[in-house]
Amino acid sequence: MWDFFKTKLGRILGTLLGFVGAGFIGALVGFIIGAVIDKLHLDGAFLLDSGSNTKNKNPIDFIMSSMVLAAAVIKSDGEKDELEINFIRNFLYEQYGNKSMQEYMPIFERAIKQDWDIRKVTQQIRQTNNYETCLQILYFLFGLANADYKINEKEIANIKIISIHLGISAEDHESIKAMFSSEIDANYKILDLLPSASDAEIKEAYRKLANKYHPDKIAHLGLTVSTVAQEKFQKVQSAYDSLKVKRGIK
Repeated sequence: MWDFFKTKLGRILGTLLGFVGAGFIGALVGFIIGAVIDKLHLDGAFLLDSGSNTKNKNPIDFIMSSMVLAAAVIKSDGEKDELEINFIRNFLYEQYGNKSMQEYMPIFERAIKQDWDIRKVTQQIRQTNNYETCLQILYFLFGLANADYKINEKEIANIKIISIHLGISAEDHESIKAMFSSEIDANYKILDLLPSASDAEIKEAYRKLANKYHPDKIAHLGLTVSTVAQEKFQKVQSAYDSLKVKRGIK
């Protein structure tokens, strides 16, 4: 019995300490840390510094936040779409490698089976991440909803609620949403403009968003996440370039 308890001790303590220290997300992070402790115990190894949940400096918090909110979006219509599950799997694989993907997917599956208080989860995300990271999470959620090449109204409504709780402005929400739109005026929406905007306003909007969405803003999350941010940044660039060509802006 004691041997069994010892093999589970790290996981139990990790979960409890994570929840006490950082709430909902902390519990999941604690579960991961606990799993690592269990593995090291069985291997006879030692665990060194596991890091801290310091604001803007914890990539694991970004991953766990994304997984919990992704679970909420996937359950919007009461069904699990295999394309959306594959989106999560591919995202983790491309950004963190096969080993990490294998470790994080069970955490995601665990999250999707539970009901989360989105208000509390997003409140904690705002406390432990900067605004630019919240924008990256929103971009990730729209990408997830669009995994089956269509975003239904329930997903849109759920993402909107999450966006509001994350403290994201209506302008930034619509800008990111437009990045997944095939509408003719999507380029204007990405730049948060009306088609009647002047050339000067287009240039100013581009400079503003290029600064806001620049990958350097979330460099603390690591090169892998910055790669995804670069994709979002390029959509702003592409929208601006398209309007420059269409209008002949110099």
